[in-house]
Amino acid sequence: MEEFKLSDDVFEQIKDFSYWDLTNEQRLLIDKLILNEELKRHYINHGLCKECKQPNTYYDWCKSCNAKHFQQNFKNWTSGNEEVDKFIQKIQLKVEEYQEILEWIEYDKFENVEYLAKGGFGTIYKAIWKDGFISKWDFENNQWERSKVWGSMKYENFPVALKCLHNSQDFTSEFLREIESHTMILSACVTRCFGITRDPETNNFIMVMQYAKEGSLRQYLNNIFNSIKWVNKLNILRMIANGLNSIHKKGLIHRDFHCGNMLRNDHFTIITDLGLCQPANVKSSQNNKYEKKVYGVLPYVAPEVLRGGEYTQESDIYAFGIIAYEVCTGLPPYHDIVHDKILAISICQGLRPKSNYKIPQLILDIIKQCWDVDPLKRSKIQELYNLLDNLEDDLEDDSEVKKQAEEADKINEKFTSTSLPYNGSTTLSYTTNPQAVYTSRLLDFKNLPEPKNAIDNKDDDNSFGEYSESIEAIDFTKLNLDENN
Repeated sequence: MEEFKLSDDVFEQIKDFSYWDLTNEQRLLIDKLILNEELKRHYINHGLCKECKQPNTYYDWCKSCNAKHFQQNFKNWTSGNEEVDKFIQKIQLKVEEYQEILEWIEYDKFENVEYLAKGGFGTIYKAIWKDGFISKWDFENNQWERSKVWGSMKYENFPVALKCLHNSQDFTSEFLREIESHTMILSACVTRCFGITRDPETNNFIMVMQYAKEGSLRQYLNNIFNSIKWVNKLNILRMIANGLNSIHKKGLIHRDFHCGNMLRNDHFTIITDLGLCQPANVKSSQNNKYEKKVYGVLPYVAPEVLRGGEYTQESDIYAFGIIAYEVCTGLPPYHDIVHDKILAISICQGLRPKSNYKIPQLILDIIKQCWDVDPLKRSKIQELYNLLDNLEDDLEDDSEVKKQAEEADKINEKFTSTSLPYNGSTTLSYTTNPQAVYTSRLLDFKNLPEPKNAIDNKDDDNSFGEYSESIEAIDFTKLNLDENN
């Protein structure tokens, strides 16, 4: 493929222009001088590289020049694993903007490492990254310039999350797949991976991730649910839809979508943990580790997947519906019952989360379509994003959704001031069944019934009874509950 470049003559004519504030005369000259549209777009958006005199690929970033700077530094570092080294080098050579950078980071570059949480596949720590991340090339000092600015925050001590994968000493293929998924998706609503390091004591590989000071979305709901307005709930769901849309646009499936894998930071809700994320065209038979096995958090797993079907983008949408109901009502799905085969059977027979907490009908309709038993009837993520974006805007006007939200608030106020789990305080107060599991695990249930929608799932009223009442309506004496059959 032919590579287009600016000639020295063109460079001399435009080198002193302020590309961000061109006059009409200068724009006409650029249209005349730069005929290649991509080259012109890069120049108008990002200006000229000081080193090669060609248009930057991003603000203060030249892909070709910085690829050379990365390559010259390859000899100065190693992870101790050839496959990991080649992977990082491959990423660095194709970086078009600083947010795509992945680097090997020596473990001694971190300090104040403290435990945060343990998940199904890894343990999360918080740490201070003493150097901060690469932002651009420093031409004066001939080295990388690093930054400790993230969003609107400038840190003296730059916080990061360290995700340590269990038993990953020689466990690289799945580890690298997760990192590659992060590098493919540039979105404010998907957490960033800065690089890779290694625990010197265990030799486990560690992902160096964006830190979210407010913790998981689940923690956020627990702490301040009763002060979250409907416009804020829609904003949370819109951001989640935005992140999932970025994933689906790349042809990927998340496969482990739940509130524990959503983080809150500076008014943003961001998606994390792409460990099971993989291309939509990869079937389980092509992936030995997960062949004919279902991993996930039971309440969020679509019924067709529980029965052994493939994960699809539609199964992500099902999980989004469960998350949306959780954001609207505040409670984890099926928090008061055991997460076992009985629940899996109930989900296949149409059970969905139920609460006395009133949800505006327009929002509830969107949720119910997401968790329809027929994957083809579930909305596409772009459609969901557009619907949520419009509803969020409409809440500011004298609209139908605003009227429904005000009505829901009046109904909810009648019992939330005195009833658990709401109690009129900011935080939620509820008891989780000790056998309700909200971390990813193997879900090996045999002979589950054919999925169907529950009759009451079509009812417009969401003031249902408790979960246990729905389960009691199922005659389990007629079902085979043997886990091995």
